[in-house]
Amino acid sequence: MTESVFIASLALVFTISSFYWLQARRGRLKLYPVVTFSGYITKTRMVLRIPVILFNSGARPRVVTALRLVATDERGKEVILECQSFRKTIDPRAEDMDDMAHAYAIPARQVVTKHAHFAMDAMPVFTQSVPFQVQAMVDGRTTWRKLGVAKMHTEIMYTSSYITYSNNPGVWPPNLVHDAELYRGLLFAAEKMPIDSHGNPIH
Repeated sequence: MTESVFIASLALVFTISSFYWLQARRGRLKLYPVVTFSGYITKTRMVLRIPVILFNSGARPRVVTALRLVATDERGKEVILECQSFRKTIDPRAEDMDDMAHAYAIPARQVVTKHAHFAMDAMPVFTQSVPFQVQAMVDGRTTWRKLGVAKMHTEIMYTSSYITYSNNPGVWPPNLVHDAELYRGLLFAAEKMPIDSHGNPIH
């Protein structure tokens, strides 16, 4: 009798555990690296568009209600770019608006990509690659949580036009870094910021 009860108990535990794992488990949201980004920077505004690619490892849907990028620039200032809208593609085009920023679901064990448009009304100082924290409000919570880090070469942005950039230095045109240094120098000069011969700020 005791052996039968033990076997039945094991079967019950296995059934409950299997149900939880397959149907009720809340998984993690995994962020994938950014290979390509779009954007522009001026003396009063910075815009970044990145593919926010999230995998839900759990058995229950997760709901993302808000997104933002957070970093620290080279002056030690906190930089926060809020997600303002979603676009149809990473490549900026006319009529590429998908929708304004809104809550969206990531089904169980699936990947969802959103081409998120982030912006801030200021000019941060970035002269090298930047580790941006991708933060979100998830499942109705009103506190920000870190989903992961998106490292981006924003130092290669060289124009006020909204264009696409590769995050892979191996495919950059030979003059890209030089053009970006010249453009940064113009922006910093407009802000009356002391710069060196490469257009970088002197701290």
